[in-house]
Amino acid sequence: MGYQTLKCDLHIHTVFSDGHVWPDVRIWEAFREGLDAVAITDHLEYQPHKKYVDTVSNNAYELMKSTAEELNILLIKGVEVTRKMPPGHLNALFIENADLADDPDYEKTLQGLADQGAFIFWNHPGWIAQAKDGIRWYDEHTRLVEKNLIHGIEVGNYGEWYPEALGWCMEKNLTLSCNSDIHEPSDIYREYAGVKHRLVTLVFARERTLESIREALLDHRTAGWFEDTLMGQEKWLNELFLQSVTLSKPFNEMDRERFYYLSNSSDVSYTLHIENEADKSLAPERIFMPANSTILLSVKGQKGSVVPVSYIVENCFIRGRENLKITWNL
Repeated sequence: MGYQTLKCDLHIHTVFSDGHVWPDVRIWEAFREGLDAVAITDHLEYQPHKKYVDTVSNNAYELMKSTAEELNILLIKGVEVTRKMPPGHLNALFIENADLADDPDYEKTLQGLADQGAFIFWNHPGWIAQAKDGIRWYDEHTRLVEKNLIHGIEVGNYGEWYPEALGWCMEKNLTLSCNSDIHEPSDIYREYAGVKHRLVTLVFARERTLESIREALLDHRTAGWFEDTLMGQEKWLNELFLQSVTLSKPFNEMDRERFYYLSNSSDVSYTLHIENEADKSLAPERIFMPANSTILLSVKGQKGSVVPVSYIVENCFIRGRENLKITWNL
């Protein structure tokens, strides 16, 4: 659709808050894992290393800049606003000065960050430490959205994702993100979180620039990538799927059977099941397409006849637990 898909992690920590690594290590990790952009989001409220590190909140960003430039990683300056629920924890991106995020009144803090041009999203709404009674939307969040002080929600965090939050994004026209919230070194994070790769926000940007990422976030052009699960607006997931999966022309047609090649060029393995009971006599009831592979698809029917067959993509979610649907002419 004329956009570049940028792989971004918009929630990371260093020793300048409660992370366990020096700031430029985060850039090397991002480079090795193929990311395009990261956002530094240390918080002022909790700094356990302050005895050993001069934790002025802008320092981590300054220490990351040169390495980011050398390795061609886009570095977003941000800060985490850490408060009790409600409203919980929020990240502000594209800020100018993180030191201004220290007003005890969280609303004044968010307004000050918004005045800097920040894009603000609610972190890990289902995190059990702040959602002991289950994930819920508070009146405070409604007020912050109405005041344009929340622009998005983190639908996936660390090693989990929240279908309810995906539903809120769609209902309230908010931007979804999916991020690691990484504190440990990257390899240890993946072990602790039980994931094969870090959680990633896919940003559909006009260009590979910070300005384009910010514009895309404000325009809700994102999707979340958690293991082999994708979540996002239907139009973006549909386009991602169609750009990833290609169906060949039929070949080796016989009187009552024909064959197709179904190729998946992405790093996501897709699982599909047929939508309509009547179509099970024509096409496979279930299809599994491993990442970066091609499979053979056998379809029954008279030679030369083609019918539309709809499949539900089990690991693509467009609203809560609602799945993406695609249709092929088979």
